[in-house]
Amino acid sequence: MPNCFVMMPFRPELHYMYLFMKQHIESTFDGVLCKRGDEKILTVPLLDKVVSYIQEADVVIADCTGRNPNVFYELGIAHTLKKDVILLTSDPIDEAPSDIRAFEFIRYALDDHLGFLEKLDRALRAVLVNPFDALYDRASALFDRFQHDTPLQISRATKDSFTALIAVRVHRRGPLPSNNEKALATILLPLMVEQVELPVMIEIDKWIEQNFPGT
Repeated sequence: MPNCFVMMPFRPELHYMYLFMKQHIESTFDGVLCKRGDEKILTVPLLDKVVSYIQEADVVIADCTGRNPNVFYELGIAHTLKKDVILLTSDPIDEAPSDIRAFEFIRYALDDHLGFLEKLDRALRAVLVNPFDALYDRASALFDRFQHDTPLQISRATKDSFTALIAVRVHRRGPLPSNNEKALATILLPLMVEQVELPVMIEIDKWIEQNFPGT
């Protein structure tokens, strides 16, 4: 279950802001659990609990309103742990400390909650929603067509295996050729085969040439 940890000053007026965000995030993103450091009865020192929450988090939301020193301390821990962080503030952006002013902030105000939620959803979606899910569906369709057209007995790669391999490929070689069907099939189809051996690669190449001529 993905975790979203919210850092914000423990002020009464911001508690309602937290409850508002929590309800929206958990209802919008299936399976996501949103929490804050003071939600449960303490059985360990607060800082230990906060550090544990940050370590477990898939994404961190830091409300920098009021330049609270505790929030900035926790933000430093999150950056050290290389966590994905979304910065919020209700203050003017130029009031943020110079060290973090270069980062993008989402500013919120009581009279523009819809605009705030739209920006927050966009930022969360970039972190929590696997960008390769649609590619897996596309690659699966290619695999089904290839398997139907060829006599080879091959096994389909798992979704986790495919997404891990395509993520490495994108990281090392950049964006996929989304406007070139043949080039994209040449990349995706081999990643859908559980064990890629030379005879399989030969059949894949032949099949792609037959189904994507001249592209």
